[in-house]
Amino acid sequence: MHERSEIYKNAGYGQREVGFGQSPALLMVDFQNAFIGEKFITGKSHMIKQAAEHTADLLKLARAHNIPVIYTVVAYRNDQWDIGNWKTDIGWITLGSEAAEVTPILTPNEDEPVVIKKYPSAFFGTEVLSLLTTKHVDTLIVTGCTTSGCIRATVIDSFSYGFKTIIPEECVGDQSHQQHDSNLFDVNARYADVVPKRKVEEYFESLKVNQAVMK
Repeated sequence: MHERSEIYKNAGYGQREVGFGQSPALLMVDFQNAFIGEKFITGKSHMIKQAAEHTADLLKLARAHNIPVIYTVVAYRNDQWDIGNWKTDIGWITLGSEAAEVTPILTPNEDEPVVIKKYPSAFFGTEVLSLLTTKHVDTLIVTGCTTSGCIRATVIDSFSYGFKTIIPEECVGDQSHQQHDSNLFDVNARYADVVPKRKVEEYFESLKVNQAVMK
């Protein structure tokens, strides 16, 4: 890890922090039964379940501070016409199925959008960008799974659209610790700030303080 850090540093990566803006949203990517429920072949990762449990703390704070919350789930037609060229067998996650439902750990409120997506990025082919711009969001807190797949793709698109992109490290998970760590290291050097969950909690709390001062 130290050798890799030196290589990235010498190449000029990670020279500054992205930092937090003034108008955040909490995005929860694919925290659904398919990837958390142990009855499903893809749902046996303890790391992903822990990430959902940590994210529940952020969700509670976001709701208390009126911070916009968006969920995504991946789901497909029964005939798999919309599944594309995935190299993994995920066509069994069908629209309206138990596998496509948000985990009970993070049950959505009625006013919190649950966006259906087909591909890795939460932005690709979805209304997520429009939802964020409507709320004048400048800072996107990205949580969910998997770190090396849908989280990485979402982070790159978030960065590309100009959002300050923050990843609370306890709130993302993967099937593999090695891929999880490697991808967090890389996106932290290039596109986003990977920070402890507590730092995001303090940020949410500071917004409430700032709003009170403004009033």
